[in-house]
Amino acid sequence: MRKLANIFTVALLATGVVQAAVIDLALPTAGNHSSGSTFSTSASLDGATFDIVYTLNAFATSNTPAPVINSSDGTYFGVGSANDGSTSGQLESIDANDGEKLSITGLSIVNFSANGSGLVDGDLSLSFESLSITNGTAGNDGITISFTDFGDTAAGVDHPTIIDLTSLANFSSSSTSLFIEPDGAQSNNRWSVNGISVTVIPEPATFGLVAMSGLGVLLIRRQFMI
Repeated sequence: MRKLANIFTVALLATGVVQAAVIDLALPTAGNHSSGSTFSTSASLDGATFDIVYTLNAFATSNTPAPVINSSDGTYFGVGSANDGSTSGQLESIDANDGEKLSITGLSIVNFSANGSGLVDGDLSLSFESLSITNGTAGNDGITISFTDFGDTAAGVDHPTIIDLTSLANFSSSSTSLFIEPDGAQSNNRWSVNGISVTVIPEPATFGLVAMSGLGVLLIRRQFMI
């Protein structure tokens, strides 16, 4: 029985299963970017190369002019809105008292190239991993996070720095969207986003086929041994 178990393990290893990888997404470059702008990050996994894309959407209580994504130097960004006035530091944060909020949508893989890796287009899927926050102005800074939409069930995080999204009670591993906003209207609840990471999850079809084949052999052998 131990010999068969070893054969089954070898069968799984022979599939060349690729380990998941955590990728830090490229942030908006310095300057203003219109809401709905798409950003791209080049990535690779086990020799396969691809781009990860996502879209940032800005919202604010006042949308005249329309809110924009504002980045100081490509290391952190926030939502610029009419309510911010001319205070440049606030343009690069998300302000609770201005009703500002941000969504990250359309998370996907494009421009896939196998490069002899054995993977094919469609083998890889994405899952949000973590969110990094900076420039908090007070101890009561807080965020509400949802994977479905603003106003839907959200998880609250107080005075965050690096948030492990996978540990949140409402985490969705299949979501391609993330919705974040301050958890109230306090004027001193203000923070910036300076990091987004996702997990690239390999799901090659050949792994499932070989695994099921090995399991079938194991079950048949068990049946004859009874």
